[in-house]
Amino acid sequence: MQNLDRTRLIFFAIVGLAALIAGCGVAYSLVAGMINQARATPTAGISSPGSTAKPPALTSPDPIYAPNYKPGGDQLPTYVCGADSFGSYFVLQQMQIAGKDVAHGFHLGIVPFSLDGNSAYDVSEEQRKALLVAGKWDCILMTLESVSLSSPGIITAIVDESAGADQLWARNTPTLNDMKGKRIAFSRGSVGEYFVYYALSIARLNPRFDVTLIPKDSVADAVQAFNDDQADVVSGWEPDIYEAQKSGGVALLSSSQMRIVMDVIVTSRLSIANRADVVQSFHDAWFDTLKLQLENFDQSAKQIADWGHNDWSFVYPDSASKDLTSWLKTVAQADLSDNIFVMRDPTPIISRLEIARRVWAAAGAQTPADNVEELVNPSFVANSAAQANLKSNANPINDSFSLTANVEISGIDPADAVTLAVLPCRRFAFLPESTTLTLESRRTLDECVLPTLMQSVGLYLQVKGSSAWPGPKGTYTQQEILDFGQARAQSVIDYLVTKGVDPARFIVTSTLPPEDHWETDDAEKQAEDRYVEMTLITVGR
Repeated sequence: MQNLDRTRLIFFAIVGLAALIAGCGVAYSLVAGMINQARATPTAGISSPGSTAKPPALTSPDPIYAPNYKPGGDQLPTYVCGADSFGSYFVLQQMQIAGKDVAHGFHLGIVPFSLDGNSAYDVSEEQRKALLVAGKWDCILMTLESVSLSSPGIITAIVDESAGADQLWARNTPTLNDMKGKRIAFSRGSVGEYFVYYALSIARLNPRFDVTLIPKDSVADAVQAFNDDQADVVSGWEPDIYEAQKSGGVALLSSSQMRIVMDVIVTSRLSIANRADVVQSFHDAWFDTLKLQLENFDQSAKQIADWGHNDWSFVYPDSASKDLTSWLKTVAQADLSDNIFVMRDPTPIISRLEIARRVWAAAGAQTPADNVEELVNPSFVANSAAQANLKSNANPINDSFSLTANVEISGIDPADAVTLAVLPCRRFAFLPESTTLTLESRRTLDECVLPTLMQSVGLYLQVKGSSAWPGPKGTYTQQEILDFGQARAQSVIDYLVTKGVDPARFIVTSTLPPEDHWETDDAEKQAEDRYVEMTLITVGR
């Protein structure tokens, strides 16, 4: 069956609901909830075998320009961007209506994917990327993990992070480790598929061998499979994912805890090479428009509604501010200040690209062989940053962009702690009779622990140290063994803190070996008892 992206799915759902709402006077809150169903550009799914189809045709739908645009009328260049219907992407629509594109010296053309049921705008994922590579389009707004999988262009700015919209629900699966052997449903080719692969990677479970994947054509279909007991775990997004409650499903993981879904502006390499000045003008206009949105939200929402195609954007003239707010509640927008911080040292973005490629590769995807460092160009943000008039002191609706946010972390009550996953890496070598980690142990922490902590917001790490209890009897006291185990756990924490993890996110404990290993001279038993176990902890779900 044809793969449908999120916005096309939501269009059909909303048309049916619109008739019901008109006749029954259903409360606005229902509509607002449905708004959040659409998500950013779906990733290129790998659940189906590769196709031998012909390369996509380089034919683009006609871009939509501002109502007063006349081709060639003022000799200003055009700039074409493709985008799904998604709240943080509507900066593009606002830019046109507010005239920010013309103010910065160009005319913005928008290619809205799956527009109003018009088949001309049903642009496949492959065709989108081909048009960008060929320079037929100047930019696409899409997810970072999709960039890592296909390298269609260069990341030149950050749009947002998903902050709760994407979720994993399960039945009889209390931790990520317990997904082993389970059946997992998701919408094929969507960001929900990547969310599954990332969750499995935390517990070091292989999606090809350790679980059974059940790809479906939509989130609704995936949730239905879960409710029909055809799956034990389901990945999806609001509001459809909440239907999983009907069959006893409970939330296991969400993007409010794991910030692994990030939307970015991806710019054509040819546009950068051939007309970097217009690329810069677009970025200036983007941040100028975003500033207006932050400082005068009601006016901005009205401008988005005035763009028209309201059944596509779900931002309506009589409820524009509420509609746009509903879009943005579970999306942490990145303003100019956030972009300046990130692009000053794009290492976290590069790290996310590398992590995404490892996740895709583990799932059997063929990833590009290029250098991910070359997929980020910070110069356009840097040039915008030099213009004081583009900066704003106002905050987005959801001001929790995690790469720059000073996340509020308080002490955790052990009674509230819920185990999300026991990390599979638990054997760390130390220098002889020491609490100093070896170089190999540090590398293991870099690969197994650090990426998860750096991309999470609402998670703590419980670090439990264990030490062998050598004989002969009376050589060490019980407290000395506990203290030594805790010292080793603290060494792991100290190393992770040097990598930028907030020390408030750790719970340190120690444990004694099994009683039959106490005061033993058995080298094998002693080796079993030297470990540091790490458990991801969340507070409620």
